[in-house]
Amino acid sequence: MASVEAYDKMKEEMKNKSPEERQKGMEEWNAWMERHKDKIVDPGAPVGSAKRVIEGGNVTDIRNEIGGYMIIQAESADVAASIFNDSPHFGVQGGGVEVMEIVQM
Repeated sequence: MASVEAYDKMKEEMKNKSPEERQKGMEEWNAWMERHKDKIVDPGAPVGSAKRVIEGGNVTDIRNEIGGYMIIQAESADVAASIFNDSPHFGVQGGGVEVMEIVQM
């Protein structure tokens, strides 16, 4: 999670990178995921545009600070959070990771 402005800046910077530079970035992600593959349930994906739906069916376009998702399996939220200590998520200025428990119903 980073500010909308930081993600916009990162997207612009990505447009100016060579294929080799983009590949290097992906290699960093792949190496990180390989180190933690035993805990990754779903590697997730970036998220796109967002909509807000309110009572009565009113739908509006919104922007939020969520850049993507990933599902991991861990003994606790603290353990889950520690998995991201060496994450490439922090390559985005002001970037961070929010850890949320999926509550079983």
